[in-house]
Amino acid sequence: MRLPASLPSCLASLSLLGAVLAPPQAFSRPLDESPLSARARGIPAALSLLPHQYVDLPATPVQPESPEAVPEAEKTPPPEKTERTSPHLTATDAPVTPGAWVTYGAAALAPLGGVYGASRLGEERLWVTAAETVAGSLTGALPAGLLFLQSPEAGGRWAELDVAAFGAGLVLTPPLAALGTWGLGELAFDGSQDRGRAFLGALGGAAVGTLLGVVVHGLLEEVVDNRGTLGWFRKYIALGFIGSGATVGYQWAGGGPRARPQ
Repeated sequence: MRLPASLPSCLASLSLLGAVLAPPQAFSRPLDESPLSARARGIPAALSLLPHQYVDLPATPVQPESPEAVPEAEKTPPPEKTERTSPHLTATDAPVTPGAWVTYGAAALAPLGGVYGASRLGEERLWVTAAETVAGSLTGALPAGLLFLQSPEAGGRWAELDVAAFGAGLVLTPPLAALGTWGLGELAFDGSQDRGRAFLGALGGAAVGTLLGVVVHGLLEEVVDNRGTLGWFRKYIALGFIGSGATVGYQWAGGGPRARPQ
């Protein structure tokens, strides 16, 4: 049996038609993959939006970069924390300049001037007013130590304990210094013409002397390169202001000594 001559051409036409009507091949990327999931696999979002039949997107996993892969040049150490220090905190063996000695000497003469002025106010003997000044300084020394608890190394930074001690020193120093000056003047010497006013005057003078002593103490810290130098000298000068202030107030408000018996 012979086939018709047109049979091969018919078979070719059927094969071409079957190839056209056949379903497309499966792609490597799911049809419902979103741009975000494609970006998570390392594929640009723009490529994930292209039609599936034109782009075959391979799965490229992203490997996290290990810390060892970072070059040594990029590993910079964190900056070190620097503490703020005062410009006066230098070597402990820093010498005291001649100008600082002159300033300290001038500050030390001020309480001595107060002792002399107190003797002139009530026509009292100079050695008596000097003794009253020493008594006021000694009795006020204990609470006055609270005014200078802050260490020189603090650099001007105040802690809660320093603030509390300073406040207690301001409150307790004037009455104790006034009591020392007033008690010595009334008990050991001739006393004053008005004891009540004399005590109030000593109290007011001690308060003014305390404030002046604190201010002068702070100023004297600024004229030396090392704040730990001459710390004892500054405290004695501050105590001199406290005692001389109490003596001046005592002699001025008390009206001078009572008449000495003949």
